Amino acid sequence: MARPRNLRSDNDLLCSDDSDIDDEPNENEMQEVLSEMRQIVEGQKEEQEIIREEDLPPRVSVPSRDHSCARSRRGSPSPRAQTATSFPQPSFQETDEANVWTFAAREVPLNNPVFDSQTGVRAPVDQTASQYDCLQLFFNDSFWILIKAETNRYASQMTTKLAEKGQLKPDSMLATWKPVTLKELKLFFSIVIHMTLVRKETFNSYWSARSILHTPFCSRIMSRNRFLAIYSCLHLNETTNPVQPGDENYDALFKLRTYFDELCQLCEAFYMPSENLTIDERTYSFGGRVHCNVFKKDKLKNGTKVYMLCDAETGYLLRMIPCLDDSKTVEQIVMSLMDPYLGKWHTVYMYRFFANPTIVDELWAKDTRAVGTVALDRRGLPKKWRHRSLEANEMAFCHRGNLTACKWKEKGFLTTKHAATWTEVEVKTKGGKIKRIKPDCALDYNVNKIEVNLNHQYESYYSLKKKSMKWWKKMFFHLVVRAMVNAYIIYYKMKEPERRRKGFANFLTHCGEAMAQDGGYTEEEQQSAGLYDYTPGTIPRLIGRHDIEQLTSTRARYPCKKCKVCAEISLKKTGKPSQKRTRYFCPRCNVALCQDPCFKIYHTKKDYIS
Repeated sequence: MARPRNLRSDNDLLCSDDSDIDDEPNENEMQEVLSEMRQIVEGQKEEQEIIREEDLPPRVSVPSRDHSCARSRRGSPSPRAQTATSFPQPSFQETDEANVWTFAAREVPLNNPVFDSQTGVRAPVDQTASQYDCLQLFFNDSFWILIKAETNRYASQMTTKLAEKGQLKPDSMLATWKPVTLKELKLFFSIVIHMTLVRKETFNSYWSARSILHTPFCSRIMSRNRFLAIYSCLHLNETTNPVQPGDENYDALFKLRTYFDELCQLCEAFYMPSENLTIDERTYSFGGRVHCNVFKKDKLKNGTKVYMLCDAETGYLLRMIPCLDDSKTVEQIVMSLMDPYLGKWHTVYMYRFFANPTIVDELWAKDTRAVGTVALDRRGLPKKWRHRSLEANEMAFCHRGNLTACKWKEKGFLTTKHAATWTEVEVKTKGGKIKRIKPDCALDYNVNKIEVNLNHQYESYYSLKKKSMKWWKKMFFHLVVRAMVNAYIIYYKMKEPERRRKGFANFLTHCGEAMAQDGGYTEEEQQSAGLYDYTPGTIPRLIGRHDIEQLTSTRARYPCKKCKVCAEISLKKTGKPSQKRTRYFCPRCNVALCQDPCFKIYHTKKDYIS
């Protein structure tokens, strides 16, 4: 607004040289100046309101601010309070419509593309393959050669280092170290499989001779000191000159990187997943201080987190990404896991850590559907839908393009596969079975998370849970069990795809026995390791030392049992087993035998019946 030409400044009126302070001021001049100042202030207010209206986006209003209580230091209203302008606050409905959310229930998705890619096993095995053949897919020659080379290198480096410092003790493990062989490593891992099946508190318990703890498998295969030596020197990568934290080339997973990358390549190469995939995470607990450790508040534990992509139909592990504190966003993690499977109209199931409207829309743009739970306070969700209160058996839906948001029992779901549909199902309660209504997206989500959770159970039940100061070593044995689970899935997918799979423990039992036979010692290696005499291809009762003891019992004064040799010889000759009884038995074989000559025959002849 233009300033009046005849306007005089305050100094002209109050502080001019020709003014006399004793004279009274002219009231007409003062009133004229005040009125002109009021016009200037009103003009500035109008200009500010015009600028604000031009800057506002469509359908959105600036929320009003209450400045009625704002006061200046002298107690008078502040200028900001005098010039503040209030605007009507938009409703939830107006804001959601501006974001293109609609609330009319849709019974059918806008687009429902069909998945038509090939699925199944791509590994070089057929229906005649054994359990150990499938296990060797992930425990191939490169795996054994890598562990052998790096383990021997680390033992040699540590021996040299301690010898230069004068700290190498004559009878220590490193002083008596001998290079590990491929067969020894197979025996070592067969013992590891045995330890996952038979739980004991410490390593020494597996070699204990006490009757309450004794299990003969480990002591028959390898001495305790040799096993502990291999376990202590076990390595997977060169650690002489590691890159320090802070360097741009630093990799927190460098001690596992070689094996981790190779395992991921094998998992992806041997299996083509079905339509449904699942993204999940797993934290391998470790209480020490590690650069890549994370803390889970809900479970109060530290550990190394790994993000995983699995086949929802079988639980097969396809891809893994470690969480290394490198500031990756959730969108980057999801897209990196799904990268080889985008554009094929797979359906990926996620829980609320991964799912949000932005990720679901981005997956849909790359020809991939998504179903997942979502936190109700996620950015981008409609406010009207979020704040709506629901009654029992009630659900709320809203749509944006092919994306459907469902609210049910104060839980949120996002899906691009389902519409606003639900199903009546029977649920078990204390009073019996009753019928309830559940949304289809929730039912589909629960079904496609079963096999992945079963995979986690196998890994948690059959992992080597022994204390270690090396975080990467604990994680390595967890990854070994993951590889065994994948081999287990491939075996039954090829062998009996339509039948119910047998237990994972049964699969590990066959693999452990076959691996122990594959790692049989030669005579020279047995003598160098200080083990018992062993001839490949013989039966356990014909090797090692066997003692004869008397049977004991709290019920009978002189307990007796049938002699195994006499009974079987009589059965072959007469067709009836002999009733001859004996008071002696072999505790190692747990077989009742006559003191003479049956005990000697049983432990020296392969065919003791003839």
